[in-house]
Amino acid sequence: MRIPQICLALLLTVSSYAAAKGWVNEDYELVKIADGVYSFIAPESDSGVVQSNCTVIIGDDSVLVVDTGQFPSLAASMVADIKKLTPKPVRYVVNTHWHFDHVWGNATFRDAYPGLAIISTEFTREMVDDQGPKILATQSATNKEQAAQFRKYVADGKLPDGRVVNDDMKRFFNRLADTLDHIDNDLAHTVHTPPTIGFEKELTIDLGKREVKVMWLGRANTGGDAIIWVPDVKLLMAGDTVVYPTPFAFGSYMTEWPVTLQKIIDLKPAIIIPGHGPVMRDTSYLATLIEMFQSLTAQVKQAADQGLTLEETRKKIDMSEFSERLGGGDTMRQAGFRSAFVYPGVDRAYQEAKGKMKPEAED
Repeated sequence: MRIPQICLALLLTVSSYAAAKGWVNEDYELVKIADGVYSFIAPESDSGVVQSNCTVIIGDDSVLVVDTGQFPSLAASMVADIKKLTPKPVRYVVNTHWHFDHVWGNATFRDAYPGLAIISTEFTREMVDDQGPKILATQSATNKEQAAQFRKYVADGKLPDGRVVNDDMKRFFNRLADTLDHIDNDLAHTVHTPPTIGFEKELTIDLGKREVKVMWLGRANTGGDAIIWVPDVKLLMAGDTVVYPTPFAFGSYMTEWPVTLQKIIDLKPAIIIPGHGPVMRDTSYLATLIEMFQSLTAQVKQAADQGLTLEETRKKIDMSEFSERLGGGDTMRQAGFRSAFVYPGVDRAYQEAKGKMKPEAED
């Protein structure tokens, strides 16, 4: 299940989780990044359902917004905050990629700012247009089905494989089920709104004494990740090319991703806004990600070259060093690392090693 970003393997392995805070569709921190630049930073999820970071870039003439999140109600809150920050119109939205936790707020921004241009790579534009109606048609029913399933685990006191559901897991399952119920109204008000302008390599947008470059540096999390660069403050918005504390490797390009990350490092950004996670003031986390991707793909290729099956390969891969470096002693993060990065990452790296890559929407 891609949207909301819920990993069933995570749900079946988690043993503790952060205490419940606000709802995912009601919570963000408005952070000043630089003069005329603000980000809506989403908190780390306590349920598996996520909201993306979104960024506002203000020029002398107009405003550009990077990503719109997945909840129309939260997008409306962002619009209200933007209008408090500046009377200038939002003329541009950039969708960094096609995953719907980054684009389902598009209609809210379009309605608030008529004539808005929604920009993405051509790959992303086509994927949003193709996948959006399909996912919107089924997501509410899927969420209700899964919420009922999680509550049944709690009521039964065990998982389908017979494992006991402990108290931490019960709290987590209840929180997730409640979250799925809570966001249903947002789904009902979500309007399919794909990008209106696609580009292939690079375009430059003049906001009035502030230039913004929108670039495609290569495949990474998806086939069409857009990177947004603001030269005057050396600020880079990475979308889900960079995610903290664990990248999402579903349908991704495991050997190409670190190449794209190195291109980001080569730009020498002073500030990086990841797709999810806190504001970063250096590239050290990106260097760790490169090392991690290279370790996983090298191990998978060696196993595939030896003729091992995918399941045999999974048993041989050892990413414990990186699980500790990214997750520390947090069992929730370590479970997320296994389910959101290792499990799908090994699958994609194995497909690549065997020369049989599935389309990412089917993975």
